Amino acid sequence: MVNASLAYEILLYINSFYFGLFATCELGTLILKSVLIIEKYDIEKNPTKLGQDYGVLVGLFIIEAARLTLGRRGSLSERDKPVMFSVPLTLPSIVGVLYLLIWQEVVLRIEYIWCTLMLSLQMLEFMFAVMFIATMCKDPSYD
Repeated sequence: MVNASLAYEILLYINSFYFGLFATCELGTLILKSVLIIEKYDIEKNPTKLGQDYGVLVGLFIIEAARLTLGRRGSLSERDKPVMFSVPLTLPSIVGVLYLLIWQEVVLRIEYIWCTLMLSLQMLEFMFAVMFIATMCKDPSYD
């Protein structure tokens, strides 16, 4: 049997470092795209596309930081309530990463790699969080 608490904590620990790298790289890439690609995609005529990208990125940063904080707090203290609040935050976070991966106006190849790694970490965390909550809600058996 897999220790869901340990696996979930390891994934959260890895994702806390990867999220910092992901946030820095995505912000730098978006700034680079907004400076270099303005002429090609007529962003000056329609600046809402660029504003929407920045809005999704800032929202993703806030949601992901809250999700990781709640998940770490619940996992380290072996309580299920913070983890239960962390699990629903995974869905908007996944949608934000999917926006950066699919629906953004210009997506670079390196962004495919960053976003795919982020999505795989989020999916694994979601799976182990559900397993952790299920084991915490069960009555203990003393066999």
